[in-house]
This record gives sequence, C-alpha cells and structure tokens, in this order.
Amino acid sequence: MRPISTLLALLPLAALAQTLWNVNVGGSTITPNNLPYYSPQNLTITVGDMVRWSNVNGTHNVNGGLDQFPGNPQAFSSGDPASMSWSYQFTFTIPGVYNYHCDSEGHASTQFGSITVVEDNTHVAETEGADAIRVFPSPANEQLTIDLGSRAAQSVRVVNLSGETVATHGGNASGMVTIDISALPAANYFVLITDTAGRMRSVPFGKR
Repeated sequence: MRPISTLLALLPLAALAQTLWNVNVGGSTITPNNLPYYSPQNLTITVGDMVRWSNVNGTHNVNGGLDQFPGNPQAFSSGDPASMSWSYQFTFTIPGVYNYHCDSEGHASTQFGSITVVEDNTHVAETEGADAIRVFPSPANEQLTIDLGSRAAQSVRVVNLSGETVATHGGNASGMVTIDISALPAANYFVLITDTAGRMRSVPFGKR
C-alpha cells in the first residue's frame, strides 16, 4: 500500500524556499498492486517553494532533464536510479510547468509527475491598478467570478492543492469570467491564470 504523502506546508524556509512539499517515491514493476509511483503525482506550488522527493522502497530517481522534457523551464535531476533510502530536493524559482519521470527500466509508464510553479499572488485582490486580478466571493459556493482587469488570458483554470485541474473556463478570456464550481467539494483551491504571453498567476480561494 502506498504511503500517505504530506500535502500541507511543513515549515516556512528562507526567502527563496517559502514552503516545503514532500513527495514519496516507491513501487516495483514486479509487484502489480504496487507499481512504481510518485505520491503525490502532481503539485501546484509557488515560486521559491522547495520539493523534496524521498525514496521509500525500490530503485528510482527523479529526472526532469531538458533532454527528456525540453519544455521544462529549467532542468532538475537526482542523478542515476538508486535503491535504499535517499532524498533529493529542488527549489523552483522559475514559473511554469515541469514534467519528470523515473529512468529505471519500465518505470516511466506509471512513475511520472508534474510540478506547476506559479507566481506568489496571494494578495493580488488587495492591489490596485490595471494589473490586478480579483476573485470573488471567497469562500464561494455555486459560482466563482474572476476579474482579469486589463489582462487577456489564454486559459483560466481551477486547480486543487495536488495540482489537478478540477474546473475550467474554455478558450481565451478577458474582463469578467465566471466558472461553475457547484460540483466541487468544500476545500481550498487556486485559480490559475495563464496570459497570452504564457505567464502564470494564481489566486487562492475557498469553496464552502
């Protein structure tokens, strides 16, 4: 059975590592009910956050190299696959979507993951000017309204704390955008806005 990963922030670190996120690494291709995995598989974090991968069993690594994933904003890797107990940590300082997998033979079919890194936009609802983004109400219930101000967006998504997209506004957007969130469970989420230049901003909100 897979161990349970800590999804919550553990400790405030230095200015360049605001939050530490833990990912467990394990599994084996010879054990059908425990195939190679990363847990959690997908994360949405903020610029400056640190992710720590910890091997709990099997022979694995973390490879987010540009040779395998040329779309990654920058490369990261734990080195060659290794067994026993090891950990690897990386601080993400550039916004974007990072993909990675394990290099052990046959593992990449189930052992892959993503890190979505967004700019720290926690207080954007309090800012003034044309660049402000406002999300209301928070906590929300049936519908969420996003005021993009003067920004044009190529996508507006709602993601949960594991980085999974749970609601979306289709196509390009500008001005006021409304997303139906009535089917979502009560929890904390982010609105993830990608502008037409590919820059991402996030705004946290609660669902009741």
